[in-house]
Amino acid sequence: MKYRVFTYLTKVVPPLICLLFAFNAHAQRGENKREHKTDTIVADSTTIDSTTCSLIPLPEKIGSGDFVLNMDSSITSLYFESANQEPVINGFRIQIYFGDLESARAVRAKCRKSFDHNRIYLESITPNYSVAVGDYRDRWEAEIALSEYLKKYKDALIIPSEIKLPELN
Repeated sequence: MKYRVFTYLTKVVPPLICLLFAFNAHAQRGENKREHKTDTIVADSTTIDSTTCSLIPLPEKIGSGDFVLNMDSSITSLYFESANQEPVINGFRIQIYFGDLESARAVRAKCRKSFDHNRIYLESITPNYSVAVGDYRDRWEAEIALSEYLKKYKDALIIPSEIKLPELN
């Protein structure tokens, strides 16, 4: 008797459970007459609908117009300051003199005449002054030029410095 009840339950109960789930799924398919609200995002030329997740192209704007950009005055002043500055990078220069101001000016003038070089810098390192030559992107370029400057200036040495961007060859 127990065997018959068990067999009856295993044959009848699973199909009843399947019918119950099928009926529940049928009720959720749209038999409801309530309206659904959808989220819609309208951008410049496309509309994104949250129910379909597809892009709907809008008509294009034809014609000309004015574009006005409003900025804070501090941002504008920073832009104009950076536009007037020459870009700099980390590089190397050859220091040919380090001492007082009068001697530094004399060394700079002599160097301009003898080497015909347009990138000679007089820098103040309180209380002394330094005369440096050239804008070299890497140490190898500076080493090659140093051999030429050592013939005339025995104390010449390579120093790391911020340099103006040299012309690319």
